[in-house]
Amino acid sequence: MLPRNYADRTVCVIGLGYVGLTLAVVMAEAGFKVIGVERNAEVVGLINAGVPPFAEKGLEARMASQVAGGALTASQHWPEPGTASVYIVTVGTPLGADGKTNLAAISDVSQMIAARLRPNDLVVLRSTVRVGVTNTIVRPILEQAGHPFGLAFCPERTVEGKALEELRSLPQVVGGYDNEAAVRAGQMFAMLTPTVIRVSSLETAEMIKLLNNTQRDLMFAFANEIAGICDDVGVSASEVIRAGNVGYPRASMPSPGPVGGPCLEKDPYILAESTSDPEGMAQLALLGRRVNERLPARAIAQIGQLGLPGTPGRIAIFGLAFKGRPETSDLRGTLAIRLIADLRAAYPDAQICGYDPMVPLPDIAALGIVAAATARDAATDADVILFQNNNPQFETLDLNDLAGRMIPGGIVYDFWSQFDPSTFRFTNGVRYCALGSLSLV
Repeated sequence: MLPRNYADRTVCVIGLGYVGLTLAVVMAEAGFKVIGVERNAEVVGLINAGVPPFAEKGLEARMASQVAGGALTASQHWPEPGTASVYIVTVGTPLGADGKTNLAAISDVSQMIAARLRPNDLVVLRSTVRVGVTNTIVRPILEQAGHPFGLAFCPERTVEGKALEELRSLPQVVGGYDNEAAVRAGQMFAMLTPTVIRVSSLETAEMIKLLNNTQRDLMFAFANEIAGICDDVGVSASEVIRAGNVGYPRASMPSPGPVGGPCLEKDPYILAESTSDPEGMAQLALLGRRVNERLPARAIAQIGQLGLPGTPGRIAIFGLAFKGRPETSDLRGTLAIRLIADLRAAYPDAQICGYDPMVPLPDIAALGIVAAATARDAATDADVILFQNNNPQFETLDLNDLAGRMIPGGIVYDFWSQFDPSTFRFTNGVRYCALGSLSLV
């Protein structure tokens, strides 16, 4: 718990999405009084009722405990000036239609903070931004308050599904506008995690977040490229990658598959936006992102090469969330959206349905497709099944049963090679293929 003489005991977290709410819960557990500000009335109501607005391992019980104990409250209204001495900004920074970061929420929140800032309050930006935003956009707005304040950038780097665990274990990077702000922010995060890494500037901390996520995106892109080459030469990408990684310290190739989410689908673009010459100075970052974005179209073309008995009338997508492991209900940045668009372009008359054990049916329907309540419902009369993510619950599915419900001669396309073909007993001509094993059908 917090030391008795610790000054920053009350914090205001602005934005109670995946980043803000998990941080708020862990800070409340550490002894902070946390006031969450969220503009979505439904989200506020759920949190104050002890019900998390999204799926996250361990969140429901731990959040409910902090809400019931009064350590965590949510509101659409800002606290009175002087109530909190620290403001932590976790609002979204989506890409606009022009491919540039939309900083409207950052600017609006900064204006709201400036209006209630008291001398020596600390402002911590946690939202992902291009390099320089904290210093050149946020700081001038806060200076309108007319008195001294602290300013730091401390990037969020947790994995959805493990956020509560990682907030307590991952090193926290801290960059301050000055040494005093860096020390103060570092002391606050030291109440959560055993390792705090202080860097020399706000810009350095901003860059670290973009570096980490872009590197991951590039590694996944290379795995997807290798899968395509393996398809072309007739070997199994899964076997190549698995065997190549075993016991070899210089190999750490991930599995191929769809890559998306609220970070990886945009951070390479934000990194490129940070430079004076995006196409020239961020060539690899942008190329990797585009390789990953082309994956759905590549899979649809492969299905066309395999051939179907006729034009598909029904296509089922299993797994709509942007990832399956750790399990999440998050549809932000999911490659399923691009997959749906590419399927509609290729097969405009086909009905597209979706099944995901983690995603509520209304959220699936909001993607403009038919929401299936069960795997059997999704598979019935389907010409094609595509496994878009690798939710562990899919491993328990009886693929023989699902194939028996499909149109004869249909195709099961697995982006993640989750199944062992030797166990299949398909009796109606349905075929199974996986990304990186196309020629082994």
